[in-house]
Amino acid sequence: MAKKEKNKNLTLKTLRRMFVDIKPILGYLLLGLFICSTSVILALIAPIVLGRITDTIYAYWESKQLIGGAAVLEKAALFKDAIILAIIYFGSGVVAVSNFIVMNNVVSKFYACGMRIKMSDKITRMPIKYVDKTPNGDIISRMMSDVSQMGTSLHSIIYILTYGFLQLIGVSIMMFRINALMAGLVIIIIPLSLFITLLMASKVEKYYDKARKHIGKWYSITEEDYSGFDTIKAFHLEAQQNEAQAQIADDICREDRKASTLVNKIQPIISFTNTLAFAGICVLGGYLTLQGTVTVGDMVAVLMYARMVADPLDTIAQNFGSMQRVFTSARKVYDFLDEEEMTANTSHEIPSGEGEVVFEDVNFSYSPDKPLIEDLNLHIKPGQKVAIVGPTGGGKTTIVNLLMRFYDVDSGRILIDGIDSTKMDRSRVRDIFGMVLQDTWLFSGTIYENIAYGKENATKQEVMEAAESARIDYFIDTMPNGYDTVINEETSNISAGQKQMLTIARAYLANKPILILDEATSNVDTRTELLIQETMDKLVKGKTSFVIAHRLSTIVNSDIIVVVDNGHIVETGTHHELMARNGFYTEIYNSQYDLLR
Repeated sequence: MAKKEKNKNLTLKTLRRMFVDIKPILGYLLLGLFICSTSVILALIAPIVLGRITDTIYAYWESKQLIGGAAVLEKAALFKDAIILAIIYFGSGVVAVSNFIVMNNVVSKFYACGMRIKMSDKITRMPIKYVDKTPNGDIISRMMSDVSQMGTSLHSIIYILTYGFLQLIGVSIMMFRINALMAGLVIIIIPLSLFITLLMASKVEKYYDKARKHIGKWYSITEEDYSGFDTIKAFHLEAQQNEAQAQIADDICREDRKASTLVNKIQPIISFTNTLAFAGICVLGGYLTLQGTVTVGDMVAVLMYARMVADPLDTIAQNFGSMQRVFTSARKVYDFLDEEEMTANTSHEIPSGEGEVVFEDVNFSYSPDKPLIEDLNLHIKPGQKVAIVGPTGGGKTTIVNLLMRFYDVDSGRILIDGIDSTKMDRSRVRDIFGMVLQDTWLFSGTIYENIAYGKENATKQEVMEAAESARIDYFIDTMPNGYDTVINEETSNISAGQKQMLTIARAYLANKPILILDEATSNVDTRTELLIQETMDKLVKGKTSFVIAHRLSTIVNSDIIVVVDNGHIVETGTHHELMARNGFYTEIYNSQYDLLR
């Protein structure tokens, strides 16, 4: 019982929040409400006019039966009412089309666009840890599928809550004006039908929720199929991936089928209750007509109103499935928007740019039960080249994450030019770092644009100088359109080494006081590595640099080599000092060259 109450409260909370988010398009909604009101008014007038037409024809028929051929048909009144009825039905058609244009083509699309903008803005303020722990497919599913579901179904919900509500109120009033007994018989079906609908709601929602989770997994595995296409082909994993896709698709279909089965039961049940009421109206109306309590025209009007009462309830039944999907999708979107954001700093302190970095008693772990960095103390002077080496999982990349404030320390502090980095705005911290990572990142665009990404408003001369410094101008000149050569979305029209060198040129252009080089030459051949190493020595000159390297031959000339293992600094010194100690560094260094012998 408590779970049902919780789900009900969540649905109401979600619905209220959706309507708060439609404030930017409130003007269009008011226009839609006006159109709905016009449509209801036209719908309420039509049975009255049709009743008058029926009474006119019935009066003529009755008179003809009583006095024979002398009966006179009131043609002028009949013609006038027929014209009015035609205008009403034509107007209803125009209003329906206008409502569709406003609610679907304007409101829904604007709403979906606004939600995606909010989610995109939200991502920029979210901590790296959220992206690290959340599958890409889940985020894509929320931004694309869930928002689309909300947008495309928004007009249906508004239609049900405005047009349907206004019509039920209006019809009830009009029927009671004609005959309270017949009106009561019709109105009694409303709470009965709503009770049936709400009873089904509690059961349907859980199936749609499970389906949405499976859809997130489906997006994830689809993204893997494309990003890992070469690997899948190389290891003949097509059948395995297809099987995984098929399994998730079956899971989605199973949950959708369970939900659809329940939803499809609603409309027949509501239609059955409506039919009972309609049959009751026919019997009761016929009896009252014979008694002279109501006219034939009044009975026709009440029958039409009875059908109009049934229409909103049928609409609820028909749109019930989409409404439940909307609530499920909306909760996914709002859960995302409610995720914890990075804390903002108001300090305006700016490092001097000298490049001094100090770790003081730093402790950090990704998970509270698995300590990683413990009591890390390190002092790097301005302009020093610091190499960080150690086994996989030892904490090398974590140190970089802490430097860049991708994650904040659990305790202790990191000082940059004497300023605690947690007291600085993250954008200011990152603005003093240049990065060249092992995992290159280029976007679909020209070579020029990808290099220029390293500096806002960079000139063409600066871009070309950066490319020359990175020793990549020679390969750019060989490309079909030089700097204007477009790198495709998959970056398959340039080699892995060329991608790496482009990111190095980007770092040259950025010209930051502190550099982070994470195995920056891992994807280039030996000859190119020597060229890159030469240019890197030029790049880091006068700058503080952190080099994470697996190939120790690239860091033998570092000012300080920091050896980390299980989050602890086990050794520090120059290459020659560490080799002379014959410790952990010597063991790692010799093991690499033993493999080459």
